[in-house]
Amino acid sequence: MQRDKSADQRLELARQISQKEYHHDELGQEKRNIQNQIENFQNQMEQSFRLEEAHYDSFKETSDPLGWESVAYREVSKAIQRLTSNQTEQLEQDYRIENNQLQDEIETLHQERNALPWD
Repeated sequence: MQRDKSADQRLELARQISQKEYHHDELGQEKRNIQNQIENFQNQMEQSFRLEEAHYDSFKETSDPLGWESVAYREVSKAIQRLTSNQTEQLEQDYRIENNQLQDEIETLHQERNALPWD
């Protein structure tokens, strides 16, 4: 029986496809991990601000109110929300670009492999 002349090349392309798909899966897991870190950070900051506001409210009841502190807490809280929102948007954009590039590379490898003759 005659050996398929393109078998080695097909095998190499299949290996490259497998590597790209593995990298794609790793990228998705990394994205989920970063999203979780951003969410955890945001939750911790919100919890801290709620605690600070509670301290401020109890302080306000026992002494002269300081209106600027309340405004400052809200401004910092909004800034952190904007920061985490921007980080999430940037993560989504970067992931989308990398994902599209990987998908294109995988598709190209599939086409190369499928174009090889079976002789």
